[in-house]
Amino acid sequence: MTKHGKQALTVCSAAFQTLGRAQARALGNSKLPIAVIPHPFGGRSREDVRKIAEQCVADIAKLLAGEQR
Repeated sequence: MTKHGKQALTVCSAAFQTLGRAQARALGNSKLPIAVIPHPFGGRSREDVRKIAEQCVADIAKLLAGEQR
């Protein structure tokens, strides 16, 4: 999604994905891309967090390029 000439997206955990999409629709941004991370995020090892972060970065790059996940 582009607003004021800048691309935007949001990142949320899987547990809040439905709420995030509903909120985006309610605010008139139904096409807002959402990068989803696994839930729960806390209590994970550094290695797991690194893998999640790397996947999230890849997902964000795809979403900003217009690809759907």
